[in-house]
Amino acid sequence: MYLNGSHINERRLRSVIKETQCIIAVDGGANYLHSHNIIPDVLIGDMDSIDKDVYRILNQNNTKMLIHPKEKDQTDSELAISYAMEQGYTQIVIAGFGGDRLDHMIATIHFLCNVINKIKVKIIQNNENIYLITKSLQFQGKKDDEVSIIPLLTDAKGVTTKGLQYGLSDELLNLSSTRGVSNVMSDATASITLKKGRLMVVHRYL
Repeated sequence: MYLNGSHINERRLRSVIKETQCIIAVDGGANYLHSHNIIPDVLIGDMDSIDKDVYRILNQNNTKMLIHPKEKDQTDSELAISYAMEQGYTQIVIAGFGGDRLDHMIATIHFLCNVINKIKVKIIQNNENIYLITKSLQFQGKKDDEVSIIPLLTDAKGVTTKGLQYGLSDELLNLSSTRGVSNVMSDATASITLKKGRLMVVHRYL
C-alpha cells in the first residue's frame, strides 16, 4: 500500500512489491508508483492529489478505481486499510507514510491501533521498519541498530525484550515516558513480547 507521503527508494520499493499480492495506491501515492512504471491493482481516494495523466493511464490499464467524495468522515488512508481488511488480507505493508502532514500520520497510527488485532501491520521507510503489535514481535537486524519501543494509547504492561542492549523483563512502559526510545540491538535477532497494551516498535538501521 503506497500512501501520498515521503518516498522510499526504488530498490526498497521493488523488493517489497515482489512479496505483495495486491498493490494499493492511495490517491497521490499513485504518482510515485507511476514514476517507476508500477501499475497498482487498486486506486483508492478522493482523487484530489493524483496527476490527471496518471489517473488516465491507470484507467486504461484496468486498475480498479474506488473513488470517494472529498467531503467524507475517513481519510484516504483509513479507506485503503479498511478495504484491505475487507478483502481478507492478513498483513499490510505501508509505504509513503511520512511527510509534512503530521495530523494524517497521527490519525492513521491511532486508527491502526484499533485494527492490529485483526491485521498485521508494517510501515516501511528508507532506513526504518515500523511495527505495531499487541502480543509479540521478532525481527532481524544487526548489532547496534537502533530500536525504539513506544506505548500507544495506554501503558504497556509485561514488556519483555531479548537481543537488545537495555533489556526489559516483564516490565511496565508508561505512556507518558520516553524510556523505550533509542535502545540498540545487541544481536542479529531481537524479540519483544507484552502482556497488555499496544506498542509501536521502530527499527532504524544504516
